[in-house]
Amino acid sequence: MISQRIFRCAVMASVAVTVAVGSTARADALPRDGAGVTAPAYNADAPDPDVILVSSTFYAYTTGTDLKNIPVLASTDLQSWHLVGDALPALPPWSEFGQTWAPGVVNLGGDYVMYYSTEVAATGQDCISVATATSPTGPFVDNSSTPFICQADLGGSIDPQPFVDTNGTLYLYWKSNANPPSSASIWVAELSPDGTALMSGPEPVLGADQSWESTVESPDMVEEAGSYVLFYSGGTWDSAGYGVGYADCAGPFGPCSKPQGTPLLHSDGVRLGPGGESLVEDASGNWWMAYAAWDGPTSDYSYGDGDFRSLWVAPVTFSGGTPAVDAGEAAEGYRLVAADGGVFPFGGASFLGSMGGHHLDAPVVGAAADTATGGYWEVASDGGVFSFGAPFFGSMGGHRLDAPVVGMTPTPDGGGYWLVAADGGIFSFGDAAFYGSTGGIHLAAPMVGMAAVPGGGGYWLVAADGGVFAFGDAAFYGSAGGFPLAAPVTGIAALPQGGGYWLVSANGGLFPYGAATLFGSVRGVALAKPVKALVPGPGGAGYWEVAADGGIFAFGDAAYLGSAGGIPLAAPVVAAMAA
Repeated sequence: MISQRIFRCAVMASVAVTVAVGSTARADALPRDGAGVTAPAYNADAPDPDVILVSSTFYAYTTGTDLKNIPVLASTDLQSWHLVGDALPALPPWSEFGQTWAPGVVNLGGDYVMYYSTEVAATGQDCISVATATSPTGPFVDNSSTPFICQADLGGSIDPQPFVDTNGTLYLYWKSNANPPSSASIWVAELSPDGTALMSGPEPVLGADQSWESTVESPDMVEEAGSYVLFYSGGTWDSAGYGVGYADCAGPFGPCSKPQGTPLLHSDGVRLGPGGESLVEDASGNWWMAYAAWDGPTSDYSYGDGDFRSLWVAPVTFSGGTPAVDAGEAAEGYRLVAADGGVFPFGGASFLGSMGGHHLDAPVVGAAADTATGGYWEVASDGGVFSFGAPFFGSMGGHRLDAPVVGMTPTPDGGGYWLVAADGGIFSFGDAAFYGSTGGIHLAAPMVGMAAVPGGGGYWLVAADGGVFAFGDAAFYGSAGGFPLAAPVTGIAALPQGGGYWLVSANGGLFPYGAATLFGSVRGVALAKPVKALVPGPGGAGYWEVAADGGIFAFGDAAYLGSAGGIPLAAPVVAAMAA
């Protein structure tokens, strides 16, 4: 994003966008196969980059850092960058020093126009100003006496980004801040040929309407092969839940629609909180995305704690098919979650934070991964929910419960989650609908877990005696209820493609139902600790059994990616989730 403080840094339906988060190289060599990048292109603070190409040199303008109002970097290959200086050495008298961010620059035939966000010193309002120069490195000069755009009634205006259409018409996109009851929106207006005046009234083109967004900002419109694609950032800029999305637009003024309900680019094992994106076309006509991200060690960005948002660059392709992000990591992974809230990631799973080391009123008993953001949640037995890189939709923490919470499961789109109690009571949050429960019904054994129908509107509950209860459009495929069991059932997992589920017991016994297949188990093997969870592999052709000591047992095509077995743990493992 788009920090509002310098030291907090800060298409048509047939078009699909693929961002291959792969290594950058010379712009005319173009190795665009998503080989996988594990390091930034510029490993220093460079938030909200805007990149343009002038002759054979790329220039990146960023949010103010290190006492520079608008730092400018240069590169000839998008891989090696160096600091040139301050593109905007002097601010207009109405602007607050140290409060400049999210610049957008356009080259108009050798005249350069910069739009940037800043704070009005007298009011503290966030507004947009404009400066001009005859060189891409500046100095850009702003002789204004008032802001260029400032929607005071909407909470202010930030994140300006120019766009030149194929017919030469110039437009400006920006974000209006949220000012309840108004929410944040992305706006567009036509500009004069020299870029210093508005030629039309502002029109809103995009709002936040997906669970992972919370806000929309950093707009960047591109035109490719007659189609218009509006990229934007969404979520909370200083959390690992931040990411980049896109919308297909009928033209510069829209209307625009979002073809997918998840970010195009999100946190993973090597980058956190990617956003503030800028699209640039190289001399060969290939597209690249520059963006900022940090690489930990914390899941929430904090400049004062040593974090900084470095510059990353990825190739972008426009083609038919489903949009995808190649993060260059292992295709699968899993996280183990302990009763003290500790999280242990393996394979392609990323660590985005945990409650380990924090005081808890009640032990953690379950966890769930957010498919929309790549983040995850932990839930305690008192119903308290803790989110990491994922939106918080609510909890039962602080409420009186008839029975302790024993687990949770997310909705298929990541827009909510359910909690389940030992008596089968269900608590729904976000877009999770209530389809029924066993709360108030006499049970032969307590509930131990639940699973949601993949892509559907229902869920299953499972009791320690193997009884399965189906609600909504969840089909009943069978249960172990009424059968003598050598060990109690400890969990249930849905077949990823739907049509079945597995039950797992404390001795590692597996019970497949519907289309779920038995690929093996540790039943009959002497275990140091009981099995607590079953995690399906990404294709449903394998799974991992997870023991309380962190031991992992892989079956089918689920690869063994490591375990916490043999490692002294402060608390036993109680849950696990796929990445």
